[in-house]
Amino acid sequence: MANNVASSDCEIRCCCEIDHCYTQVVVIGNGPSGICLSYFLSGNWPYYNGKPHQLEFLQERLNENQTLSILEQDLEYLSNGLEGRSSNPVSLLFDNLHHPNADLGLEEESCLQWIYDKNKQIPHIVLGSGIPGGAWQKMDDTLLTLSLSNWMELPGMEFKKWLQETRLGQGDNSGQTDNGNRAKVTEVAQYYKDYVQHMGLGENFYSNVTVTSVKKLTGMRVINSENGEPEIACQRCRRLEGENMFEVKGLARHNDMGTEEPFCIFTPNVVIATGTSDYPTRLNVPGENLNYVSHNLKKLEETIMNEEICASSDPVLIVGAGLSAADAIIFAQNNNIPVTHAFRRKSNNKGQPLRNLPKLLYPEYNKIYTMMNSGPESNTNYLNLPQHTIVEFRPDRTVVLQDLNGNQTSVKVSHACVLIGSKPKLDFLPNYGKSYSLHKNMLVSCKNNPLDVDPYTMESNVEPSLYAIGPLVGDNFVRFLQGGALAVASHLIQKKIPTPPPSPFRGQ
Repeated sequence: MANNVASSDCEIRCCCEIDHCYTQVVVIGNGPSGICLSYFLSGNWPYYNGKPHQLEFLQERLNENQTLSILEQDLEYLSNGLEGRSSNPVSLLFDNLHHPNADLGLEEESCLQWIYDKNKQIPHIVLGSGIPGGAWQKMDDTLLTLSLSNWMELPGMEFKKWLQETRLGQGDNSGQTDNGNRAKVTEVAQYYKDYVQHMGLGENFYSNVTVTSVKKLTGMRVINSENGEPEIACQRCRRLEGENMFEVKGLARHNDMGTEEPFCIFTPNVVIATGTSDYPTRLNVPGENLNYVSHNLKKLEETIMNEEICASSDPVLIVGAGLSAADAIIFAQNNNIPVTHAFRRKSNNKGQPLRNLPKLLYPEYNKIYTMMNSGPESNTNYLNLPQHTIVEFRPDRTVVLQDLNGNQTSVKVSHACVLIGSKPKLDFLPNYGKSYSLHKNMLVSCKNNPLDVDPYTMESNVEPSLYAIGPLVGDNFVRFLQGGALAVASHLIQKKIPTPPPSPFRGQ
C-alpha cells in the first residue's frame, strides 16, 4: 500500500503486488477507535497507578491485582455495578479510570499508567479510506467539538499540552482551547493524525484503502486439491492450510498515480471500527436528487460562500433537529441568510439533542433550541415548522410540507439541506452486516440497531473472532469508545491467537 515501504517477501506490499499476505488482526477504520486499539496492540498496556478512586468497590477490586495490567484482568468483574453515559460496561470502566469524575465536570488525574513492552505487541494493520482520524478529517472546519477538549484525547498524549505546543508553533501564544474548553474540529483531526506518528503507530496504518469484502474461510484451502499445486504465491501464507481465517479484500489507491490495486489479506481476527457517518440518511421523497437539495453542511457552506445565496434570497430550508442541523442554522444565520427549519417532533421533545446541553458551555446551541421553541418571536430571520415532514421537492425550488393533521403547505427556498443522521458503510460484510446486528431484518444503525456483540469482549455473538467498536456498538463519544478498544485488546491477549507464519509486517 502506498504509504509504507516494503522490503521483503509477503510484507504489506503483498496486498498490492503479490496477491496475499497474513497478519494476526485487521482493523477496518482508522478513526479514534482504530487508533486507540492499535496503541494497545502495539504493546502499550494500562496498569492501575495506585491513585485512590472515589468508588470504593472499584478501588477494592483494583487493589486485588495491582501488579497485573487491566488488560489481563476480568473486565466483567471490574466493571460490574458501574453507571454512566454509555451502555457498554467496559467503556464505563475505562472512563472511570482514565477520566475520574468527568461527568461532574472535574479534570482529575488518571488512575492509569502506561507501560510499553515490545514483546507484548500483537501484529496488526489498520485500514482507512483516508488519513488517520477517520470522519474527523472530513468534518466542517468551522465547528467546535461538542465534548470538552480533554475528552477528545487518546491514551499517552495529553491533548491540552499538544494543543499548546501546536499553537505556539503556529505563532499563537494563547495555547488555550475555545468557548469553555471546547476545541476546534480541525485541531482534533490534526491531533489524531499526529498521535499515530508520535506514538510510533505509523507502520501499522494504511490510508487510501477501500475494503470490498470480508469473508470467513473455514478450513482454508491454499493447495489445489486436483493438481496439488499451491494457489497462493506467498510461501508463508501456504502454511495457513486448514486454518479458519477471514479473507479481507479491497482496493489500495495510489494518489500519486491515480490508480487502484487489489489486495487480499488473511487474518484470524477482524475488528470493525468504521463509525457510522459514511452515508447521509435520506428522506426518500420525490425530488430529493434535485441540485438545490444537499445532505451535508459543506455543500450549504459552499453555496453561501460562493454567493449563490445572500440575505435577500429565499430562505434556506434546514430539515432535522440534531446537532448537524443546528450547525447549519448557525452558519446560515452568521451570514444573515433567512432560515426555515422543519423537524418531525415537538421542539421540547425529551429526546431532543439540544435540550440537555448546559447553557453556559454551549451558548450557540442553546440559542438554536430557544428559537426552535419560540420561532420568529426570538429571531425574525428564522421560521420554525415543528412536527412537519417533507412531501416533495419540486424543480422550481418549492418544497411541500405536511403537518400531523395532514395539512400541506408550500415554501419557496433557495436551498434545502437535509441533515437527519447518517448510516455506516458496511457493504463489505454479507447482507450489509444485518446478520450481525441485533435486529437481523433491519439496516445497522448506532441508535436503533447496533451490531450484536458481547459487552465485555466486543466479539460478535454471531461470528467468532469478528469484533466491533465505536459507534457501531453504541459508543459515539471518544471518551467511551476507548473502552471498546480495551475490551477487544484484552480478549485478543487472553485468547490464543494462531501464529502459523511469522508476521509479514516486521523485519525478517
